[in-house]
Formats: sequence, C-alpha cells, structure tokens
Amino acid sequence: MEGKRILLMLCLVLGILTARAQDGNTSMVTAYADYKPAQVALTDGRVIKVPKANVFLKHSTLIYKNGSSVKEANMKTVKSVDFGDRLYLKIDTVLAFFVDSVGPNAVYQQQVIDREAYEASFRNDRLITGIQYGEQINLISLDPVRDSTAVYPVINTFYYNYNGKIVKVHDRELWRLLPKEKRRIMTALIGEDGFSWTRRESVVRLLQGITGTLFEKKEE
Repeated sequence: MEGKRILLMLCLVLGILTARAQDGNTSMVTAYADYKPAQVALTDGRVIKVPKANVFLKHSTLIYKNGSSVKEANMKTVKSVDFGDRLYLKIDTVLAFFVDSVGPNAVYQQQVIDREAYEASFRNDRLITGIQYGEQINLISLDPVRDSTAVYPVINTFYYNYNGKIVKVHDRELWRLLPKEKRRIMTALIGEDGFSWTRRESVVRLLQGITGTLFEKKEE
C-alpha cells in the first residue's frame, strides 16, 4: 500500500514537471550572469543610470548592487529598464522584455521561475533518495550563491502592445479585444500544429496574423 502511495506521488510530481517543461529551464535566478549598467526610466519622467543592475527572475523585478549589498527596486517608480542589448518594460508590477515588433504592434516576454515546479522537483528527489532538503527549497534569494548544477523551471508569459493597448497573450484576453474578423484569424492560427501560448515563435506569428502582415509579400 505504501509503495502504491509513493508511486502515485511520483506520477503527480512528474506530471507537473512535464506539463511545465515547454517553458524551458535556466541555471540562473537572474536574467544576466553578472550585474551590468542600465538606464532606468522612472514614472516621474527622470532617467537614471544604474552601474550594476540585473533582473531577478523570482518575480521579474529590477535589482541593483549598492556597495556589497543587493537591493530590489521599488517597482512602483520604474517605467522601463534599458540594458543596451535588451529593453524591459514594466507591465503591471513586473518587467517584460521586448521581443519583436509587427507593424505598429510589439511582443514582450516575461520570465519568472516556477516556484511550484521547482519545489516539486525537490519533493521528487526526497521521495527517491530519502535526503532531507529542508530549507534548500527556499534557495532563491536576492543574491544567490551560484550553483552550476541547479536547474530552475521557467514560466514564460507574453504580452502584446496591440493598437496602443497592453494585453496578455491569452485566448480569453485576446478574444475580448479582437473584432470578429480578427477572431477568425486567431482561431485558425492557434489551431495549427505546434502552436503554444508559451512559445515565442507562435506568439509572434499570431501577432502577425491579427496585425495583417502574416501573408504580405516581401519586397524584392
């Protein structure tokens, strides 16, 4: 009986991990391996230069080094963060980076560590090996010690800046926003093989479809 219970728990844990695997994994809890300069645009119109900044993937928020300490920015005052190679826009209370533009519209991507799947993986290991991990489940801190063996599951959430409005890329959200003829295009595209709401290529293609540029001929 005990063996069946453990087997059932293992199946549930592995089911969670499999369902979320399409979002990908990372070995870091920050967007960049090292802190780097960034220009931060504030909601009051000011732009400040931060010499050592990063994005904390626990909630996709701005963090920065002040001397030897690491601090999390007050996201209520942040409008955007430009790292040079990547531009982040604050959407709601978190940062999402620019992916691509389609005509006047754009795609932004938010990445956060899936704490539920991460903790489930520890429970899975504990069931198999009997090792007591204890507080290691809470390893995700502001300034973590790097562990090259750590693997963190990541959730990708996409947003459109569509006709000047920020909208989460989700079937219900888009259905409310789009007119009837655009809904037909969306239905056809999300029905294609390989489409995923967490796959960047799918999301960009969908925006091309509802923007009207998907089947435009490229100029020679």
